[in-house]
Amino acid sequence: GTVPNASGEENATKYTKSGCPVRHDATSGDYMPGGKSWTEKWLSFDNSYFTTLAEKQANPELIRFPTDEALFQDEKFRPYFEKFAASQEDFFEAYSRAHKKLSELGAKFEDGGFTLPEE
Repeated sequence: GTVPNASGEENATKYTKSGCPVRHDATSGDYMPGGKSWTEKWLSFDNSYFTTLAEKQANPELIRFPTDEALFQDEKFRPYFEKFAASQEDFFEAYSRAHKKLSELGAKFEDGGFTLPEE
């Protein structure tokens, strides 16, 4: 299904409306405006997902699902969540190890998801 904050200018936030700079050189790029993002800089790869979600007061311009909240509330995942919120370097290191492992296992990323080879 679709979410209430789907694409389209009428559903855009200040972070996803037309004319927002989406490139590193601050020029507009070609993308579909609208919807909500998890972070203000939704096209940057960093740890802001964790730092934003850790904030007690939710920003109404950003989206937050119960599944996102569960990452912070789950006792077993919370130490990782807090670690990634506190250190972008730790997040990058963990992400690169996971990405490398998926690549070495032969994960194939295709339209509709990814698959792992049969063992």
